[in-house]
Amino acid sequence: MPELSKKGEDRMVRYRGQSLRLLQDAMDEIRGGRWARCEELLWGSLTLAVKGVALGRGKELDGLKAVEEYAKELGRENRDRRLREAFTKLASFGETAEQVSESRIRADHLVQTLEDVTGAVERLWDMAPGGDLLSQLLSDELEVYDPDEMDELEEMDGGFSR
Repeated sequence: MPELSKKGEDRMVRYRGQSLRLLQDAMDEIRGGRWARCEELLWGSLTLAVKGVALGRGKELDGLKAVEEYAKELGRENRDRRLREAFTKLASFGETAEQVSESRIRADHLVQTLEDVTGAVERLWDMAPGGDLLSQLLSDELEVYDPDEMDELEEMDGGFSR
């Protein structure tokens, strides 16, 4: 793996902090029954995790399509279904959430998608340099994010919401 510059390390920390914060916010939205908002947060968390792994491997990903393709590549490389299918599952999340809301059917499919995407994000951060997720959560690195800086997702074509 290539050695990250100080700027690269700072970006990695920012990606990780934003990704994990978005994932936590998604969980909070689920508890409040706000499935649509949860979907947006999951897109962002997953996107940043994939970009973090790519950065750690010396690759720059430009645009959501490149991020999705790289996630599939990582899934094949690691024989991990969650990584291969995460974006595909999220693509149908909103429609399923709407059906759950309108029909009052059980939310089993949404919960499974949530578990798969959460697992994919955790796996991705485990793959990234310094990837011990628990130590990252326990450290102060999550505080490094400067909200005045442009959010990485805002720079991407189409952002992270669908």
